[in-house]
Amino acid sequence: MRSFELLDHTADALVRARGDSLAELLVACAEAMFSVIVEEGEVREEATVEIEIEAENAEELAHGWLRELLFRFGAEGLVFGRFDVQEAGPRRLHARCHGQPFDPERHRGTEIKAVTWHGFRVEETEEGWVAEVLFDI
Repeated sequence: MRSFELLDHTADALVRARGDSLAELLVACAEAMFSVIVEEGEVREEATVEIEIEAENAEELAHGWLRELLFRFGAEGLVFGRFDVQEAGPRRLHARCHGQPFDPERHRGTEIKAVTWHGFRVEETEEGWVAEVLFDI
């Protein structure tokens, strides 16, 4: 079961995400990030983007995934509300992301400047996968 929670942090947005599998964890991380960017307003499924990431390990994969999603928001103005992971291993991810162009009239939230490496962690535990991510806002 995937989930995320926003944790108290003085200046940035700190998130802890969980998933039974790596795929669920990656979706929970993406949902957490977009819950900061779009606190209010439904994200419609008007556009679909395919994303493929390769990395050395699960931690770099998760970081690269979030950076790519943030890039799509910054460069293309897209916000996402649903993520379909087609393939997820510790070194490779293929996903379809469904969303729409950001609409400042409908979507209220906080801009994320970067996905930081400070305190970033991804690990597999007996209960599933856990990540902690600090977003620079």
